Amino acid sequence: MDQQWRFAFNLKRLILLLALMSTLVTLLSSYLAIFQVEKKLLIESSLRASQSFATRLSLTADLFFNAAQKQVTYSADLLGDRFNNVDALTEEADRLQVQSKRFSSVPVVDKTGVVRAASRNSAAMVGLTLVSEANTVALKTRNPVLSSPFRTPQNNHIIVLSSPIRNARSGYLGYLATEIDLGKNSIVDTLINARNYRKDAYIYVIDREGDVLYRAASGWIESAPQGHVNKALLDGREQGFLRMNNLQGEESLAGFSTMEVAGWTVLVLHPAKDDVVLLYHVMMQVLLYTLPIVILVFICIWLLTRYISRPLRQLASKADTMDSHDVSEEIQQINAWYYEASKLKTVMLQGIRLLHQRIEQLSAEAHTDPMTGLLNRRGFYEAVDKQLTESSRIAVITLDIDHFKKINDTCGHDVGDVVITQLARHILSNSREGDLLCRMGGEEFLLLLPDASLTQAIQLAERLRKQVEVQQFEGAGQVTISLGVTLFYPGKVNIDGALKTADKALYQAKNEGRNRVVNL
Repeated sequence: MDQQWRFAFNLKRLILLLALMSTLVTLLSSYLAIFQVEKKLLIESSLRASQSFATRLSLTADLFFNAAQKQVTYSADLLGDRFNNVDALTEEADRLQVQSKRFSSVPVVDKTGVVRAASRNSAAMVGLTLVSEANTVALKTRNPVLSSPFRTPQNNHIIVLSSPIRNARSGYLGYLATEIDLGKNSIVDTLINARNYRKDAYIYVIDREGDVLYRAASGWIESAPQGHVNKALLDGREQGFLRMNNLQGEESLAGFSTMEVAGWTVLVLHPAKDDVVLLYHVMMQVLLYTLPIVILVFICIWLLTRYISRPLRQLASKADTMDSHDVSEEIQQINAWYYEASKLKTVMLQGIRLLHQRIEQLSAEAHTDPMTGLLNRRGFYEAVDKQLTESSRIAVITLDIDHFKKINDTCGHDVGDVVITQLARHILSNSREGDLLCRMGGEEFLLLLPDASLTQAIQLAERLRKQVEVQQFEGAGQVTISLGVTLFYPGKVNIDGALKTADKALYQAKNEGRNRVVNL
């Protein structure tokens, strides 16, 4: 009798051990699969984020160089009829240098290369003959020139932006030059730096040959660093992302974008290992969230194992009454064994299903903006791939809240959150089923309208702008928005190019006075 109970006890432990091992293997397999999938998604998201940041930096730099060129050209046109008046030349050069505050010095050079006049902060240049490559190119081409970076005799690292000076008969007299310092705390440092991105990021600016002109990371800047990037890695693309080693030899995730005006390329890199470390933290959070469910499943398995062992004891007890008349019927009734095995399987599947539901919930939270319920940046890039294959044309609307920083500073971040939430409701109420609505971060929103025409997109944007303009936002009063609209055809233009165009339209709307819709 003791041996029979010992056998029953051992069998119960074996069933429990087998059930627990099966559950653990399933959980570990699920975690491993989730880890691999999330690792891929996280790396892709990081690459796209780096490319997006590089694109914004290059676009900002292009806007700066275009604006600076217009300023220099305007001043050069004014000097054509006053070229023989040194005082007038000095006054205009000084005005340009003081007004802009972008230029470290402003010399006026005649057609022989001699500095005829200069802004007062660089008066020592007057009378010097310039021999730099920038001077040679400006005199030879007699056109506006943005030079390559070079070192001055004073060891300043600069670029020169110049515009020709012509008289009323279009005769060439010389050129107006502006020097832009590339050193620390310069305008370029203001435009291109690492402080607005990840703390572990490096930002390189490389010239057409791949030489590193500028390098920055969080907390430090290095002008004219030693280094070279093999531009063949970029495959001739003007923008995109790739995996490469940084100047320190670390494997990095890099996004890049090329400036249209200067032809330089902005590279935004961060070490790949940092994303893996971040993923480990995320997986630990998943484990902590699912641990109570796992414990509940283990308790159910233990209870069910005890329940499964009971039919075995019943069969053992019937073995002593094999000669009984009713034993066959009694044993037939113990066929409920298969029902109990099915219950064990059901409970295990229920436990695993609860785990998957929790993981799906976490995945949904990772792809949705918690404040507005709209897609976040990661969720947008996953959802947009389907639209690109199913839609013949897609309208893009980018918008942000005018003077949102002022709202946060004067009314508080809680009011800012209310403004964002109310605006999201307006966006939802004006959207169609199937439109992709995304909060890209902060006060920036993005709408993708599959199969919509440009006219429809502009009408929607204008309707939304007018609704917001007359709406009273709790705690903030009246708020306005600026919107950029564009239309692109998948297969002809990639999504990043379309987003860049929409961003250009948005910046134009801001520059033209805000509270308006601009389409490109």
